[in-house]
Amino acid sequence: MTTQGKLFFDPLTTGPDSARDQDRNAGRGAADGRGRQTVAELKALRAASLTAVSKDLQRMLRERAR
Repeated sequence: MTTQGKLFFDPLTTGPDSARDQDRNAGRGAADGRGRQTVAELKALRAASLTAVSKDLQRMLRERAR
């Protein structure tokens, strides 16, 4: 069985599919009454998370090297 399209939506992807999905979903956040994060906010959160994980890994490696 083959499926076409994406199984999961990745808000951090770029390209024509991502732009089309953004256009399709534009304005829904205000209509729902729920706060939605922008792509820029999601990227910033992901970067902050990766930075925190990186710092944790560096700390663990330093402790292990002792």
